[in-house]
Amino acid sequence: MDKNWFSTPQEIREGIKYLSAHFYPVNLMERWKILKKFSFEKAKIITNYSLQQVIEEIEHFDFFKEYFKEDPLTTVRLPDSYIKLFDGLVEDFQNEKWKDNVATRFHMITEGVLATVGLKILNETSKKYNLIEFNEGIKRIIEDEARHVNFGFSLIEDKEYAVRRIEELFPLAIQIIKDGKDKIELLGYKIDDLISLMNELKNARINKILSRTN
Repeated sequence: MDKNWFSTPQEIREGIKYLSAHFYPVNLMERWKILKKFSFEKAKIITNYSLQQVIEEIEHFDFFKEYFKEDPLTTVRLPDSYIKLFDGLVEDFQNEKWKDNVATRFHMITEGVLATVGLKILNETSKKYNLIEFNEGIKRIIEDEARHVNFGFSLIEDKEYAVRRIEELFPLAIQIIKDGKDKIELLGYKIDDLISLMNELKNARINKILSRTN
């Protein structure tokens, strides 16, 4: 943890912790422990980067766990909308169209939209308040997440189905952001601006899916 963490304004610390808990939902890890099993099982089926991605996700958990050891994320309550998103991921892994379902819910919406926006805020805020150690960790995660999103495109087998799924899931992503309004806006970001960015990201993912030839 940065030496200046506890001297950083409380509302900034609370906002950073709130967003960080979305990347390491410590209070919900037991609820979703089956996801680790599913991820490793599917990684054995899919070639190219799949296992490495699972390992990197675990490393992201480790970063947040270690950084917040003195100020645990157990104090953060995540919204029901977020829980709904990941409960759905458990179901997606068990569906016969699991590749398209996981790619859309996790790679396109969770990583390609929500995480992209969340990491942007964490990166800019930690830089602004000179949280050097935290910022370095976030920048490494940003690099990993970009690769994860690109990998997700390779999982998609039914382009039209994937696009419909993204559009269906997008309102839930919007709700997750809206549910965090009180914490997020204290960091200096307007929810309407973030929703506009999310729309841009969503449309970019869809356009790339439709332009793929495989």
